[in-house]
Amino acid sequence: MKGVLLKDGIYPAKNMSPQEVLKDDGCAVIIDDENREIYLWVGSKAKSIDKFKAARLAHMLNWRLFGGAARIVQDRNQILNTLEKFSKIDDEIPSEELKAILG
Repeated sequence: MKGVLLKDGIYPAKNMSPQEVLKDDGCAVIIDDENREIYLWVGSKAKSIDKFKAARLAHMLNWRLFGGAARIVQDRNQILNTLEKFSKIDDEIPSEELKAILG
């Protein structure tokens, strides 16, 4: 698992627990390479710009990393149920990928 947190900027989620990342006031993009899934978390109180960046990032990473073949999961309950099994996010999304997509 690798991911980023979007809340007034973009921050690596490496070594953070899913509970720390999946907050109502922010967004997150978490990639599960093994299962070819991208989890797009959009907090109910997140700012519009963070929502936009998270959605763009998830969709563009799908094309860049998986050729469009990954499944993007947006259902909050499914994300919570899946990620509660993990103690932490193992890695960060490479900064060159973030820069190429979001500038």
